[in-house]
Amino acid sequence: MKKRTLSLAALILALCLALTGCGQSEEAKAADELIAAIGEVTLESEPQIIEAEEAVAALSEEDRNSLKNDQTLTDARAAYEALVVDQAASEVEEAISAIGTVTLESGEAIQNARTLYDGSEADVQAAVENIADLEAAETELSTLKVEEATNLITAIGGTVTLDSAAAVEAAQAAYDALTSEQQSQVANSGDLNAAITQLDALQQEQAQSLLDAMRVEDDPVRNMAFYFPQAFPYYTDIRSFVLPYIGTQDGRYWMNLRFNYTDADNWVFFETVTLAVDDERYYEYFNYFDVTRDNDTEVWEYVDMDVGEEELEMLKAIADSETTIIRFEGDDYYSDFTVSASDKEAIRQMVTAYEALT
Repeated sequence: MKKRTLSLAALILALCLALTGCGQSEEAKAADELIAAIGEVTLESEPQIIEAEEAVAALSEEDRNSLKNDQTLTDARAAYEALVVDQAASEVEEAISAIGTVTLESGEAIQNARTLYDGSEADVQAAVENIADLEAAETELSTLKVEEATNLITAIGGTVTLDSAAAVEAAQAAYDALTSEQQSQVANSGDLNAAITQLDALQQEQAQSLLDAMRVEDDPVRNMAFYFPQAFPYYTDIRSFVLPYIGTQDGRYWMNLRFNYTDADNWVFFETVTLAVDDERYYEYFNYFDVTRDNDTEVWEYVDMDVGEEELEMLKAIADSETTIIRFEGDDYYSDFTVSASDKEAIRQMVTAYEALT
């Protein structure tokens, strides 16, 4: 009778542990409390969820089996992940909605929305409800770009002259910006190619005419030739000036720019040249030993530099300016002069010839 009583007591104890958790450890109780503390899941709940997950992970298998809120934790994690997906999808949807009415200026907004969508995980992409709007916007923008290129080509007109350069360049830029598929939709692309060919021939003819009017200095040893505008003084001690010249070798052309200071008596020992072109300011800096200096009845200082894109734009600005003042400046002295109208015209012609040749 006593043995049967003990067996019954053991069974009751086992049922108590299995069904009611009356034997739950302190660690398991603490984990259950952390799970219960999560409460309503929001986007700010992740730290609490992680804390509860870490507490559960640290439990023994027996303690994990005694948890009362383990399903609650699983549901909390799922709810949080769903909120994260919804938030990410909402950001993509807002970017798509921000596109609005599609115009040629909508490219950045469309690209931003496409980048967000393509960079999202598959579950986020699946949750985006207005993806069809993005695809429609992309199609509309493509159509507008093709129409723009077509219209710009038409605007060139039937007869191409040197004055057509801006129209041809605008049409070419619009066409070149298209994808291969879009370019195939431009019905008058052949007219653009013909206009480019005609304009190039006219510009080459103009460039050669300008070169023919320039002073040429040949260097047969190096197989080089240099073209100087007529305004370019033959001697460095004639006057101060800033003028470009063109060099050529084996069919290749380049442009150099000379900064030339001269005076009857006064040295400047310039290392800085400031170009005040109307309201704009340009600065060129030189090493002291890069500047050639000499004197006879006059003193002179000059330096040549390569002309890149920035210098080319500066020369264009000088040619188009109302007033350009050049300052040669050393540590102790400086000298100013104003660029003459004839020098501006010389600069304009040199730039025109150079761009046609290159």
